Amino acid sequence: MPRWQSVNLLHTSVAGRRFWQLSASGDRFTVQEEKALLANDPLPAGVAAKDWQTLFRPKLNIAWLPPEKVFLRAVQLPAGEAAEISQMVELQMEKLSPLPVTHVVWSVYSMPLPHKKPDALQTVIVIIAARSAAEEYLGQLEKQGFLADRLEAPGLDQLLALDINEEGVWLVPGDPGEPALVAWCYGGSVQNVTLVALPSGQERGPQLRTQIQQIAWAGELEGWLPGPPKIHLVANSTDAAFWSPIFEQAGDEIHVSAPPPEAQLVAQSAQRCANSVDTNLLPPDFATRYRQQFVDGLWLRGVFTVLSLYIVGVLMYFGALYALKSKYNRVKSDLAHNSLSYTNAVKDREQLNIRELRQSLKFAALDCYKAVAERLPEGVTIETMHFDREKFELRGTASSDELDALENFNEELRHIPNPNKPEETLFAEVSPLTFPKIGNNVTDWRFVCKLKETGDE
Repeated sequence: MPRWQSVNLLHTSVAGRRFWQLSASGDRFTVQEEKALLANDPLPAGVAAKDWQTLFRPKLNIAWLPPEKVFLRAVQLPAGEAAEISQMVELQMEKLSPLPVTHVVWSVYSMPLPHKKPDALQTVIVIIAARSAAEEYLGQLEKQGFLADRLEAPGLDQLLALDINEEGVWLVPGDPGEPALVAWCYGGSVQNVTLVALPSGQERGPQLRTQIQQIAWAGELEGWLPGPPKIHLVANSTDAAFWSPIFEQAGDEIHVSAPPPEAQLVAQSAQRCANSVDTNLLPPDFATRYRQQFVDGLWLRGVFTVLSLYIVGVLMYFGALYALKSKYNRVKSDLAHNSLSYTNAVKDREQLNIRELRQSLKFAALDCYKAVAERLPEGVTIETMHFDREKFELRGTASSDELDALENFNEELRHIPNPNKPEETLFAEVSPLTFPKIGNNVTDWRFVCKLKETGDE
């Protein structure tokens, strides 16, 4: 599986803009969606933008520089590593570039070595563009949110898509207003490749024929063109009907073949860029800035996400705190209301208990008075009676002759049954008689009857 999981490719031409979305399928890329856009139409929202998901599903953004802003050159160099090839091309840039070297951006593509010729020179395609044109185009893409990872030339992919199986000149005419791709293949390798700028209208044909003738003369002088070239026209039926008569009238041998489908050309370009380690037309400072923007964007999104989660957490905390406080206030209010009701209920219960206790004490006192009245011996006088909830105290006087009757009275009170509970005695305990003062004929006596528990006051 390739390192890139998806590819976005944008092509800008005179006719408008085309946007393709491709996804990795095994070791190849397949077109998933294609859109035709006008010059001012925005790109599909979010398709080319990169976020944190790009870290796990890498996305490659490719932009094709308009063909009229690109120059192609073919040079023959000794075979070597990519770094060595770039150094050799850099030494020849002043001769290859139509513009000052300091004002251009360039990249190279090394063609495969001819079969069965290990010592043959290697054909290297040099792609050159004005730095100002590249920067202006990239600036337009930035405004639309498309940050290119690679800036390529469509002419290179058109050249690589050609099925060059014999010698001759291979011609791929562009749309009106666009340059035509002209590639010369001799000796098993591409000897010359160029993009010929053509005007619109009927003059396109004669002017292209003139440019091919001039290149043929240069090829004869350089020694790689052995004779009149055979024209291989790669065009659809409509374009072939326009171009074929021009070359036939000039006596050129022409062979027409159908161009590869555009989806195939786009997929091959995506595959080449995804697997390529060669340089491209994207200026290094732009690549560095785009990478920094991506990293900064991830940091900002991360900080914003953390801050958002923090704010949401704080809001949830205060929301929960408010809800709990409201619940607490309701419970507190209910508790205060219930507390008052409970206090009143306890007060009422205690008052009722007190009344019940007083009522029971009244009946107990009556029972005590009744028991004493029924069993008090004659001749015995009760001076005072004191009754409370715990005891029933009797004080009185008796003659010396009545002391035995008084003892019996004291003993009898110990066994008096309780009127409410016959199985129990009325008094829990009756103290023995005591005689605080004893005279010759009259004796003071005293004893205490302890009552049974009648409840709490």
